[in-house]
Amino acid sequence: MSILIKNILHQSYRTDILIEKNKFVKIDKDIKNKTLKVIDGSHKAILPAFYNTHCHAAMSILRGYSDDKPLFSWLREDIWPIEACLTADDIYLSSRLAILEMIKSGTVFFADMYFYGEATMQAVKEMGIRAAISLVEMDMFDMRQTKQKQEATEKFLLQENPCPERIIKGLSCHSVYTVSGELLEYASQTASQNNLFMQIHLSETQKENIECLEQYNQSPTQRLDSYNLLTPKTILAHAVHLSAEDIETIYTHGSYLSYNPISNLKLNSGLFSFEKLYRKMPDKITLGTDGASSNNNLSMIESIKVASLVAKLQADSAVSGKAKDIFRAATYNGARAFGLDAGEIREGALADCILVDLNHPFMVPSYNPISNIVYSADSACISDVICDGRLVMENYQVDGEEEIIAEAQRTAEKIKKLK
Repeated sequence: MSILIKNILHQSYRTDILIEKNKFVKIDKDIKNKTLKVIDGSHKAILPAFYNTHCHAAMSILRGYSDDKPLFSWLREDIWPIEACLTADDIYLSSRLAILEMIKSGTVFFADMYFYGEATMQAVKEMGIRAAISLVEMDMFDMRQTKQKQEATEKFLLQENPCPERIIKGLSCHSVYTVSGELLEYASQTASQNNLFMQIHLSETQKENIECLEQYNQSPTQRLDSYNLLTPKTILAHAVHLSAEDIETIYTHGSYLSYNPISNLKLNSGLFSFEKLYRKMPDKITLGTDGASSNNNLSMIESIKVASLVAKLQADSAVSGKAKDIFRAATYNGARAFGLDAGEIREGALADCILVDLNHPFMVPSYNPISNIVYSADSACISDVICDGRLVMENYQVDGEEEIIAEAQRTAEKIKKLK
């Protein structure tokens, strides 16, 4: 399918943009092309779409299920017990809800860490966006679970990828406090042998750091490094409590960090040192939402504003967390973290983008669209979303959204009865 976007605001000028197959092929004025799909961009701007580098998509069905608790109580008392009751069908339906929410708020990619990866992949395939899907490695230091997790991972990796052009298979380790050394070693070797991306929660709380030092005489970063889990294909989520030595280790190995500002605030985990880390490794800082039970949504457009404001607070500087830096982290850097030639509007790049309504009150006036999208906009400003050269939202509508919401409501009613 070809799409021709006419007279769209791109950076500081109006132009035409031609998309063929899954790439931007021409950016110029007055493009002539016999395409069947023409979009009038005269009241719109085109911007890169968002890449959510840390998410538990199916947790959207647990939005509001448990709130106002510290991380470890929240996990052990509420989240882990109910997750044990979820089926593959629950995960599929919940993932569709999550993807709908992400499309509506301009996200075209998410890095997922959860269970029943085949169910999430099916939802991604159907709904047209991108994802990096991994089964979460977590054995709670029980060797019986270690073996089960290894077997489940082998089965997942051998399973056919239903949409290799948009889905990346990977691995994930939950954290140093839920994963045994045996499972860390297995994950490291498997990722290396298969050239896989790896996702890991790291130093989300002070408690995690303290307990790791007490038990292993190592920081969580050092423990992961001892298993060769820090590589350029590793994405470290949260990374709130890093020492200078930890930062240097991560920098040396070229790993990526995923800043999850809203989840960190809601769980009172701490403040990510965005400005300090961005200045040291500007291409390695990305943004994520975390799951919708700890956020409580998957809106990257909300997360970028909070990310900027928290960065200013954390650094005690109004010039920290600049809109352009935060936006780059949420777009270009996120795409590059997973090897995608995307995150920018450029000839030859993958055709992922959002069209923003410049007549929406939050976008008027539009002296600087990037500033507006970071500081004033919400998802209602996004009229169209294109992923891999295909419209996944057109004129604010996503195919099948009423059915997706109805199915999610029925799933939530079932979950209520499990309490």
